[in-house]
Amino acid sequence: MKNYSPLIMLVVCCAFGLLPSPSFGQGRTLTDAQLDAIVHPTLGYCSTQSSQPNGGRIDAASIIPTANARAFPADRIAKTLNGVWQGQVIGDDKDLVVDYFWIIDTKNNEGLAIALRNGKQTVPNPRPTANAPKFTFVVCAHDGYVPGKETPMIHEFVKVADSVADAPQILEKATGLKFQKTQPKLSDLWQEIVASGYFNSMPAIAFAGGMFKPMQIGSVANAIGPAGVSLGWNGEYRGGGATAIQYMTGVPITGIEHGEFVGTSTKSGDYLVASPGNGKLWRVEAGIKMEASSKVEASRKGKGEAGSLAQADSKGYSRGGISDAAVQSGSYCMDFDDVTLGPLN
Repeated sequence: MKNYSPLIMLVVCCAFGLLPSPSFGQGRTLTDAQLDAIVHPTLGYCSTQSSQPNGGRIDAASIIPTANARAFPADRIAKTLNGVWQGQVIGDDKDLVVDYFWIIDTKNNEGLAIALRNGKQTVPNPRPTANAPKFTFVVCAHDGYVPGKETPMIHEFVKVADSVADAPQILEKATGLKFQKTQPKLSDLWQEIVASGYFNSMPAIAFAGGMFKPMQIGSVANAIGPAGVSLGWNGEYRGGGATAIQYMTGVPITGIEHGEFVGTSTKSGDYLVASPGNGKLWRVEAGIKMEASSKVEASRKGKGEAGSLAQADSKGYSRGGISDAAVQSGSYCMDFDDVTLGPLN
């Protein structure tokens, strides 16, 4: 079985999907049970939506109609995102047990994720409440699917802390490093991790990390009904080991992640949903910068090492904000089948 880092599932693959007309779900009202099924996706979602990558009809019960749509303020969404999130992978061959967590600091508009397949658990499970917020990413098996097998997966993050104050201690425990800067931001910690050579070593059989900045929350006006929500960020990803993506030592994969959500309310709380028929699918667009990878390749050849390069956009990627620029040939892209966030704090 091929091993891979679960964080990579948030980073790479090939785009697919067809969005219906925004008017498709108008004139209907879903029951609370139907809405609850939408905001709590399971692996069964991939069975009911299996025809969608090929352009088949979307199940009307999976689309939030205008009557059930709700608008939520950006500060409430930011409050929900802020904190520590414990991750897990559902649906792999053996439901991977990994050291997987995501720290989000919305005050400084940045986030940092770590995934280590090392048999350990850095973030303790404090038995979160039954209604703790979850950030759920569903990816179904289809053409271009990574890691190239027929098993759908869910990457689910459960919020376990509202504060990021313990971020240095959490990252020190996971990486074994001792940080030098006092009162650091997540970006400071990321810089120290990279500078230490951590991602050039072999901390686990499969490992990855991601730095996301700036994280942006916006409002999306709809022709009919409440406004939706846009969410996105620039990302830098590093890793190694037995991953589906063969990282180049010392070379980051950089790109953007972005999506648009429809808000709704159920008896269990308020939620955001991005899926076929709801907003715009969550998309990841990333690749290796030509300039950086060329320097590393030249260094390798100078040392007599063999290697091959992925072709990427020579202009690299924007770091000034979320962009809709097209992904160039040879870079990675992925549209997630379903992404949900909630219940909102």
